[in-house]
Amino acid sequence: CRVYNYEPLTQLKNVRANCYGKYIALRGTVVRVSNIKPLCTQLAFVCVTCGDVQGVPLPDGKYTLPTKCLVPECRGRSFTADRSSPLTTTVDWQSVKVQELMSDDQREAGRIPRTIECELVQDLVDSCVPGDMVTITGIVKVWSTEEGKIHHLR
Repeated sequence: CRVYNYEPLTQLKNVRANCYGKYIALRGTVVRVSNIKPLCTQLAFVCVTCGDVQGVPLPDGKYTLPTKCLVPECRGRSFTADRSSPLTTTVDWQSVKVQELMSDDQREAGRIPRTIECELVQDLVDSCVPGDMVTITGIVKVWSTEEGKIHHLR
């Protein structure tokens, strides 16, 4: 499902720590879009000992190994990934950078406009191009990078 006309709109300058994990809406101009990539949402693993297959959810595409085999008689702890299994699922994924909208009276001399990275998945992928004015609704999350913490809207 998609949420439309969600209120209130949050200004980009107000996206702070108290927004983490919360559902917000913001408006801005798309300034960059990435290439479309596959995002693995579940990966199948085969137990090396008994050959049993289990699907492991990968939240945010983060690689996670199973802790043990689900077969009670086995309980093996060594696995190989099986990307061709029907239990492995991927979705289209794209990152877009959205820049805040500012009226002339809001502009601060010499300040670069704020931006936020947003993740698009499934049918939202390839739905906008640079220059589009968009309203984005999603949950704010943080990714750690070498430069520090970066806000993302998912």
